[in-house]
This record gives sequence, structure tokens and C-alpha cells, in this order.
Amino acid sequence: MTPSRDIAWEKAMKEQLIIEGNEATTYVENTGRATNIEVESVILEGSPVDEIVDFADKNDIDLIVMGTQGKNVIQRFLIGSVTENVVGRSKKAVLVVRGDTIEKGK
Repeated sequence: MTPSRDIAWEKAMKEQLIIEGNEATTYVENTGRATNIEVESVILEGSPVDEIVDFADKNDIDLIVMGTQGKNVIQRFLIGSVTENVVGRSKKAVLVVRGDTIEKGK
């Protein structure tokens, strides 16, 4: 790829991730409100593990709730696990919720 294509690809990928992040955040907000749970939405950029742990520490968060997709050992070794690394690095309590993938429209 040429540098201009790399930049275009990076920009398109970032835009797509922002869209997906906003959709996921909206889903969590709506689900929380429907069950009278207070939800404060924040979208951060950077290394997911670093950003989650740092945000929790700086904002006096009591509990970090994270999902897991139940990857097998080889998948975790190859691509890592954000949840697993947050559990290992955070000084805060972390609740890990295992669940199915949420399909759009449900």
C-alpha cells in the first residue's frame, strides 16, 4: 500500500470504529435506563487496557463491568484479551460477564 492509501484506510477504520463504539454505547445506555441503572458513557481512544484502567483509577470507579466472548486458548494467545488484561492490571473490582453476541435490531 502507498502512504496515501494507508492514511485513507486508517481514517476509514477509525470512522467505522467510532460508529460501532457509538452504537454499543447507545445500546448500553438504553439497557441501563430501562432497568433503572445509572450509566455514564465515555468513549476513549488509545490502548483499551490502559485507557480502561486509567479511567477507573482517575474517576473513582467502584466496579468495572466487562464482557467476554469466551475465546479459546489459541485465540487469546494470538490476539490477547482486553478483559483478561484489565482483570490482571486493575486495582478496582472487575465483573466479567460472559454472553452471546448482540445482534443489531434486538
